[in-house]
Amino acid sequence: VFSIAIVFPVAIAFFAAAAFAAAAFAQGYPAKPIKVVAPASPGSAIDVPARLIAHELASRIGRAVVVENMPGAAGNIASAQVARAAPDGYTLLLQITSFVVNPSLYGKVPYDPIKDFQAVILAGRGFGLLLVVGPTLKEVKDVKDLVALSRARPGQLNYASPGIGSPNHLAMELFKRASGADFTHVPYKTPASMVAAVVSGDVATIFSSATVAVPQIKAGKYRVLAAVSPKRSPFVAEAPTLGEAGFPDVKVDIWMGFLVPAGTDRDIVRRLNADFTAVLNTAATREGLFKAGQEAATSTPEEFAEVIRNDLAYWTRVVRDTGIKVE
Repeated sequence: VFSIAIVFPVAIAFFAAAAFAAAAFAQGYPAKPIKVVAPASPGSAIDVPARLIAHELASRIGRAVVVENMPGAAGNIASAQVARAAPDGYTLLLQITSFVVNPSLYGKVPYDPIKDFQAVILAGRGFGLLLVVGPTLKEVKDVKDLVALSRARPGQLNYASPGIGSPNHLAMELFKRASGADFTHVPYKTPASMVAAVVSGDVATIFSSATVAVPQIKAGKYRVLAAVSPKRSPFVAEAPTLGEAGFPDVKVDIWMGFLVPAGTDRDIVRRLNADFTAVLNTAATREGLFKAGQEAATSTPEEFAEVIRNDLAYWTRVVRDTGIKVE
């Protein structure tokens, strides 16, 4: 009995000291530069918002926030790297929707999007992909015309994408299933090569990001048929959504958000969430993200974690049903 009476106070004191040390560490955070790992090359559609937000965050917290580009394997390399990083709040991951697509698309990835990470904040949502055709398809005036043409010429019309499993690729496969359209997938390595293929007529159509499509639309090289989004794109408000065009089941939610390794102190996560929220609500950040094709968003860590769980389940079903795999 005597020994138990001694052990309990010692254990309580130990845990109290540990909790105090963790709180003190979080209170002094950040004490050194923060690194944001971006799963893309410099100047890419992910890198641009990463650097914009990092710059504004650094100004707010008074510490350097460095963006480290880590492209490769559709973001899997960057995710695996951050999953193994120390959970001290000094290594963050900026990820996009592919984060929850890849586990089912690749069959096996070197990270678990739920167990290996702590969600910090949902930072932005894309305005949606745009379904476009090139100038050679003069007879195509709307989405139904495109579907009808593909059915009339089965196996003869191609569509472009940035690669297998990209949002563009998945959007078209969902559209094909919903509409009965008949297109053959042709992946391209660069946006410039995709643009050239659509303009020349080598491919009939593509689901393109707004940042790539809008300049081509304004130049008369692309004609937009619809937007894959719950509401019309602010860049081409005249174009209907796919839902308005008769295909409401084609849903491709493109988002970006920040995560840290699992086990990161909750006070640090809350501090990061508060700082990111303040940054994302500034006019400069919102305007910069808009130009990059993103609508600034904010959330609690719990809300972003729910987005990740729901989208992981959704894309698992989509990949299973479409049979898409990356070998």
